[in-house]
Amino acid sequence: MKDLPDTANQYDFDFSSRLIAQQPAEVRGGARSAAKLLVLERAAGKVHHRRFDELGEFLSPDDVLVVNNARVVPSLLRGRDAHGSPVVVNVFSPMDDGSWHCLVLPASTAEVGAALRFGEEREVVGTLLRDEGAGVWRIAFEPGGTEVLDEIGEIAYPDYLVERPIDPAHYQTSFASRPGATLFPSAARHFTPELIEALKGRGTAVVEVTHHIAARWQHGYLRDWFGADVAWAEGADVEVPAGASGPSLPFPRPERYEVSTAAADEINDRRRAGGRIVVCGTSALRALETVADQRSGRVWPGTGWTNLILGPGHRFKACDAFLTNLHMPRSSELRLTSAFTGRQELLDLYRDEVVPNGYLFNEFGDSMLIA
Repeated sequence: MKDLPDTANQYDFDFSSRLIAQQPAEVRGGARSAAKLLVLERAAGKVHHRRFDELGEFLSPDDVLVVNNARVVPSLLRGRDAHGSPVVVNVFSPMDDGSWHCLVLPASTAEVGAALRFGEEREVVGTLLRDEGAGVWRIAFEPGGTEVLDEIGEIAYPDYLVERPIDPAHYQTSFASRPGATLFPSAARHFTPELIEALKGRGTAVVEVTHHIAARWQHGYLRDWFGADVAWAEGADVEVPAGASGPSLPFPRPERYEVSTAAADEINDRRRAGGRIVVCGTSALRALETVADQRSGRVWPGTGWTNLILGPGHRFKACDAFLTNLHMPRSSELRLTSAFTGRQELLDLYRDEVVPNGYLFNEFGDSMLIA
């Protein structure tokens, strides 16, 4: 039975902010792969408390591990419009013609042909080409290329990371190779090159797909640039804080994905041979479920945009086990995870196992395997 309609209150649990990991494992004195790993074996009803570098004990040589190879770009650009007024652009998802999909604030600045200027030592001009709808604009930058973003952009760190600056290298995974994401696929952050090779050595296939996690406005950044009120006055699509009131859950906007023919073939071959599809992270999961055949579960290659929202009642077609981080109360990621376990069962797991054992949450936190 579908667990709908959903409200944020349905995904709430007792939580202390001390469980939000403020620093990456490397800064805390450990390796990425030394994070805690909670393993839930659904069929047996067993819970194991392990380390992430012991993940291989719960994977078989026939399995295929699917990860997201998206690379985070410094996506937040501070600039000025033709009148010299401040603007901010949040860049995501590069297009084949060299332009980018972007969010623009203030919204009144956004019109076809408008030229926005960024940078101090090196000026970059962004021309608004087309309104794509849902607050998204296609913008061409001159000069272009991701190298320009590296020069003038800022990484969109979440507001709850209060200990800054953060080394940009800490905000990438070992798989990061396809620039275009605003937020990084954090479930894959725990993998080190050594662990990846160890899993392959045991026979587990590691397959990469691309899913560019789309732009989200952060309260703190907008306050710094515009002041206290302008973001809300302009109707910014702002990420809802974990403790915010309100009946609705925040859901992701449409995001760009790519599943290659080689990736699809490897996934399908492994499943036919009796292996499991083990998906790492909500973004890789969203990509696979978008391209999976509704009846057979066969994964087809493809590139495009997905507005697929996953949650209670969804029958997963291309995922047999799910690797994810620990998610905040009232979040859309927690709602998605509950589709594997049931809502109350997941909340009980957080109450009885996750919180009492001090698991750390969010990007720099610990991990959970639902097998």
